[in-house]
Amino acid sequence: MIEWLLLIVYLSAGFMLKLGDDLLDVLKEPKLSLLPLGFSGVSFGLLMSYSEWDLVLLTAILIGVIVSRKVNRPQFLLGFTLIAIILFVNGLPVISDLFVWCAILAVLLIAAVIDEVQNDRADSNQDTYLSKFFLYRFTLKIAVLILSLPYPGFFWAAIGLWAFDVGYELAGWLVRRSKEETGMKDYSIRQEKPG
Repeated sequence: MIEWLLLIVYLSAGFMLKLGDDLLDVLKEPKLSLLPLGFSGVSFGLLMSYSEWDLVLLTAILIGVIVSRKVNRPQFLLGFTLIAIILFVNGLPVISDLFVWCAILAVLLIAAVIDEVQNDRADSNQDTYLSKFFLYRFTLKIAVLILSLPYPGFFWAAIGLWAFDVGYELAGWLVRRSKEETGMKDYSIRQEKPG
């Protein structure tokens, strides 16, 4: 039962993160972005304090977005601050084997950075299957499923990443649809190529 609740938290974390990001970049509403970015930060903190598997996955994602310079607005600091507060209050989960945990972190970090760097390139060329692969960040999604085979405890965190991305893509779709219906100009980096 708790696993299904965790998937809902992952889904909502992805949804709120993308909503906050799109409020900054697409809708140009930086003040409104604070609420969803804060909610996403709380969700990240709760998940990271739940298990060593959630901690390693979300740590890799956070390091990946920092290294690839995706954290480029001061509003994101609210989320990071809330993550730190929740981890301080709840404490870090017990890590059963630090060597294995660090090895998994390294693999996930490499996959996350590949996805983030290639995602920028995919934005400019969306015509190939390879571009679609990186546009939806499948390197990390496949890596987590492969890692859950030798480490079954990682399975729910791996499924959580997929739920996170469903929420992320859903928020992006809703913002694009809303923008199209209201006829707003798109200020985002990712723009569809004409016809």
